[in-house]
Amino acid sequence: MGQRIRISRVPAWVRCLSVFLAGVPIYLIIPVSAPAHRIYFGAFMWAATITMVGGLVRSRARRSGALWLLTAYAVGVAMGVTATLMSDIPSDHGVQDWFYLTANVAGMAGVARLIRVQNPGRDRERLLDAAIISSAFALLTAIFLIKPAILVAGSLPLAIVAASQPLADLFMLVLLITMALRGSSLRNPAMRLIALGQTTMLVVDCVLAFVPAIFENPLTMKAVTSGTLLMYTFFAAAALHPAFREIATASPDAESRPSRFRTPLLWIAVMTGPALLVLEAWQYDMETPDAYPIAAGCAVIFGLVVARLQALAARVNAQSHVLKEQAESLRILATHDGLTGLLNRRAWDGALTEGLERAQRYGITTTVAIIDLDHFKRYNDTSGHQAGDRLLKSAAAAWSGQIRTIDVLARYGGEEFIALLPGCGSAEAVEVLARMRGVTPDSQTFSAGIATWDTQETKEQLVARADAALYRAKGAGRARSAVAGDGPAADGAPLDGPTRVGAALTE
Repeated sequence: MGQRIRISRVPAWVRCLSVFLAGVPIYLIIPVSAPAHRIYFGAFMWAATITMVGGLVRSRARRSGALWLLTAYAVGVAMGVTATLMSDIPSDHGVQDWFYLTANVAGMAGVARLIRVQNPGRDRERLLDAAIISSAFALLTAIFLIKPAILVAGSLPLAIVAASQPLADLFMLVLLITMALRGSSLRNPAMRLIALGQTTMLVVDCVLAFVPAIFENPLTMKAVTSGTLLMYTFFAAAALHPAFREIATASPDAESRPSRFRTPLLWIAVMTGPALLVLEAWQYDMETPDAYPIAAGCAVIFGLVVARLQALAARVNAQSHVLKEQAESLRILATHDGLTGLLNRRAWDGALTEGLERAQRYGITTTVAIIDLDHFKRYNDTSGHQAGDRLLKSAAAAWSGQIRTIDVLARYGGEEFIALLPGCGSAEAVEVLARMRGVTPDSQTFSAGIATWDTQETKEQLVARADAALYRAKGAGRARSAVAGDGPAADGAPLDGPTRVGAALTE
């Protein structure tokens, strides 16, 4: 029983990944000539496909069209492989080709939708970078994959089928480039698994396209095609991951820093054209006499352009950082008192509104206290205005050390301050003010008015009751606190009335 409990605690996606990864070596040791070789390959793909469909249904992801299209891609490839395994017709002249074509179209559509999701803010800079890099790989794909496939197809339908696989690979590459340029995309664990699956399939297709000798050796061919099983493994594990449902609803980047992959990818992209020019000149015995100097000049010019753009981007990012710091400084100036550093009157209004809304939502007893330094005008006249400013500043600092992090202390105007005390009733508020009075600098005292919110009155009415209590405390001789609705109360005097401290105090 204990062992079963421990196993059940392992996440489903980890168990799926472990089982399918363990199944890949089994495929490698089955002899190619054995019937079980084909059966195992097809069964593996369908088991992973069914897992993907089940995971997608269970996730109930919103806006999951892209995920269903990727699943349709996996289903189409599995159907094509199944048709191939069940037929003696060569793999490029059968109904399986139409399964592959349908799968590739679905895969391209799914990837296109995911690319759109990965750029929710329509960041033109990132889109342009992705377009530049993708165009270079599109050129390579067109020359080395699509063109040869069309030339040997023999008919238009077969040419379309042959061209669909390189195009699907290109779309996969574009998605990987987009995710590399947008670092936060790969923070989603399910998205990382999908990226691994796509990368694996991309490597398999490139090896099959550029290394024809693979087809001559059954063992190496089996080793390469096992990459297809790895793709299905990663896709199935991604579908079972809890983060799978978040892929189609990715949030915008929280940071604007460029990806570290951007510059290397741009350099590779701009060097593709000159490299192809050199390759063509070498293959065709220098029919273009100046191909090498042209290619070298293009490489230098393009490289300098990329370096210049990178320097410009670095300057823009530095200026953006400065602007953010300035914006934060302006925000602090707009919401904080310049002398004491406490919230100002305007920011206090917002804090009080939020505090009362939270008190209403969680049922927290909340109290407001208005504090007024006693005989402050006399202190100013006697000691000078600079001494008065020092008193206000030091008093604010001393009082801040006597309240909790969830409490709010603000400068209300002149020598008046106001405090929001969530989770405190009248009695607790009197105790808090007693502590504050004990640390008031320069042997000064203050009077305070306390009002506990009755959950029905407006914030203006609550503050007005606290203000009225403050005037009662002053009228009773100052240096004391008065509770709204009660007579003046000296610090430490018992006050009746239940209080509630809500569970949301730690928020």
